[in-house]
Amino acid sequence: MTKTDRQADSLDRMRVLRISHASLTPALRERERALVRCRPNVELEVVTTRRWREAELDVEAIEDDLFPVRRSRAWLSKHIQLFAYDPRPIVASLRRHRPHLVEVNHEPYSIACAEVLTLCDWFAPKATVVMQVCQNIYRRYPPPFNWLERRALKRVDAASACSDTVRELLDAKGFKKPVAIVPFGVNTTAFCPRDDRPQRTGPPTIGFVGRMLHGKGLKVLAEALAMLGSQPWRLMVVGDGPTREPFQQELAAHGLIDRTEFVGAVSYDQMPEFYQRMDVVAVPSRTTKRVREQFGRVLVEAMASGVPVIGSTSGAIPEVIADAGLVVPEGDAQALANAMRRMLSDSALRSRLKRAGRERAVENFSWERVAERTYELFSEVLRRRSDALSETEQASALTEKGAHQVLESFGTLKVES
Repeated sequence: MTKTDRQADSLDRMRVLRISHASLTPALRERERALVRCRPNVELEVVTTRRWREAELDVEAIEDDLFPVRRSRAWLSKHIQLFAYDPRPIVASLRRHRPHLVEVNHEPYSIACAEVLTLCDWFAPKATVVMQVCQNIYRRYPPPFNWLERRALKRVDAASACSDTVRELLDAKGFKKPVAIVPFGVNTTAFCPRDDRPQRTGPPTIGFVGRMLHGKGLKVLAEALAMLGSQPWRLMVVGDGPTREPFQQELAAHGLIDRTEFVGAVSYDQMPEFYQRMDVVAVPSRTTKRVREQFGRVLVEAMASGVPVIGSTSGAIPEVIADAGLVVPEGDAQALANAMRRMLSDSALRSRLKRAGRERAVENFSWERVAERTYELFSEVLRRRSDALSETEQASALTEKGAHQVLESFGTLKVES
């Protein structure tokens, strides 16, 4: 196959296999759906788990109307870094789909990543492999995970990182191959300001959305709310997790529990409606040994919905917000209280940040924009692979030609003697 033929095969018709534990429903496959809508030359297939726990809810995998979805059982563990796939659906996809490119949505030190790379070596050795990663805390892992990490970083052809903090970690690990910043996105049609939003009476609503975990800054949020004094407000908490009870106790200790509504965990499809009930969203995350905000999907959902945001300086939060919201030092309850007080009392500020947030979400985080960044990365990596193969073929041809010339010389010498 010539260089031109190979590029035509890999770019004009791009067969992609995505392997991700959480690509369970169309709502969780928005980037992939946008990719095939925007780029009809992409022939996509997805392998995911049969079920996975997302945002404190058990989610079952379902089919998609735009591309095939194969479901695999999760073996060994329910932990994202320790489980393995039943390999048979992956092998079937590698054999049948014959992908030009395999995208692995797993960290390089994980069991699943090691398994997928092994299966690619066995059943699709010529496929380009791109790793989608989110880890942004530098750690030295014990064996065998450090071995798996080194092998993965050596084996894959490129990586996509959800934020610059993730790219910095890859650089610190010595990864010298292409890295593209491909953020998480948002459906800007589902998450949007509503003209028919009902007029609400009563105090403005501060929203917290997400899993209630250590590192999410809930204690700081409770302390900041207590500093608002007589200013009217209500708190709506959408999500659940192990720190819910300590957070409730903290609010009760400050006499604030009666001003708080705990909604619990809800399905992703319900989230647009809850944002319409909020006047500001707070993301007060704190960096710990185990948690550093990798992106902040809640931020882009709120901004797309026309809800002003306040975020801390943890991880990628300032990168995501930019100048479309307020950013306060992580762990600083007084600064958070001041930002909330300012946001709740200044209607002009809220209006300006509503517009700025919506514009930023549409321009940078719509699934169509994220899909284009994904396609650009895939195309670049496939071109690099094609060029490298062509150079290898040319070197091989020159070597073969030289060998023939030497043999011919020996033949001539033999005849002359």
